[in-house]
Amino acid sequence: MVWLLGFALAQGDTVRVVAASDLQFALSQIARSFEQQNPGVRVSLSFGSSGKLYTQLQQGLPADIFFSADEAFPLLLEQAGLAEPQTARTYAVGRLVIWASHSLVRQGLDPRVLGPRILLDPRVTQVALANPVHAPYGRAAVSLLERFGLLRPTRPVRWEEMTAGIPAYYDISILRRGKPRFEFVYGESIAQAAQMALSSTNLGLIALALAKSPAMAQGGVFWLAPLSSHLRLNQTYVILRGQDRPAVRRFYDYIATPQAHQLLRQYGFLLPGDRLE
Repeated sequence: MVWLLGFALAQGDTVRVVAASDLQFALSQIARSFEQQNPGVRVSLSFGSSGKLYTQLQQGLPADIFFSADEAFPLLLEQAGLAEPQTARTYAVGRLVIWASHSLVRQGLDPRVLGPRILLDPRVTQVALANPVHAPYGRAAVSLLERFGLLRPTRPVRWEEMTAGIPAYYDISILRRGKPRFEFVYGESIAQAAQMALSSTNLGLIALALAKSPAMAQGGVFWLAPLSSHLRLNQTYVILRGQDRPAVRRFYDYIATPQAHQLLRQYGFLLPGDRLE
């Protein structure tokens, strides 16, 4: 046994973490830092869409901690008795950006100058975003486009019911005006949406934490959306039912340490105690 701060940590213990894909860089570094300070304990990370992970956890996916890109999914798990009571905690506030490739910038389409107006240019015929059916960043992207008058709802619908695609529920004529075509390209997670923006669409509404990753930073530039312009991404984590072991609690608490906070800030996350817009 390894004793740390009153916890008995079993040698070889593994903390199984499932997390929103915007965390793949920040949380991987946090896990490595934690492992260095806790010899014999390993953190296993799996990333995906928050909504899909939520569904899989309902179906029995084995995991110890769930990091969501919003607060709704962890709270639903608590309400269903699938998470330890009173362990849902906001660890960060996510930021949304409009990212454009350098090839678009060379054509005069710089999101840092144009902001959301970049989507009106006739040369922008595809935009990548996460599927709002199950991805909080996709929902934030839709709310941002609506906030700037680029989408107009045509009928009320719940996020999880938007299976027919955005144009089935919103008037997108403003985005189509003067263009040979226009379409949304959906990633099953925000990480997949970022990859689509980088490899094919040249434009995407993605997480700041991914826009700051090496590949995206080398491939383009971004406009940072004000917090007030879209759904608030109060990113929350929770310990799953029956998994409150010493090693799990140790990693759960580590997320609130200065070391973890520094790494979250490095990737553009705001912290709960920060002054927010």
